[in-house]
Amino acid sequence: MIAWRTLDADGCEWQVRAVPRPEEGGRDQAGKEEVLEFRTAEGTRPPRRLAVPAGALAGMDAEALRVAYMQARPIGGDHYGRPGKTMTDAR
Repeated sequence: MIAWRTLDADGCEWQVRAVPRPEEGGRDQAGKEEVLEFRTAEGTRPPRRLAVPAGALAGMDAEALRVAYMQARPIGGDHYGRPGKTMTDAR
């Protein structure tokens, strides 16, 4: 079972864990990065993700975790929260 760290931000309690990054960069990138995943305990907001160096979560204090949360963006839509809308600069 994966241990989740918690963070209070934007009026919600967020659970944070590190998951392995998919091997999109080939074998040379495997194991060098992982993804921080932020999920609300109640499931009321979309998850957020941020790529970080492997093992970074273990060394993060509360302030570093808050900074990572601020850099993470929701998944499943653009960062304005409109599902399925493609941003013009992403084409």
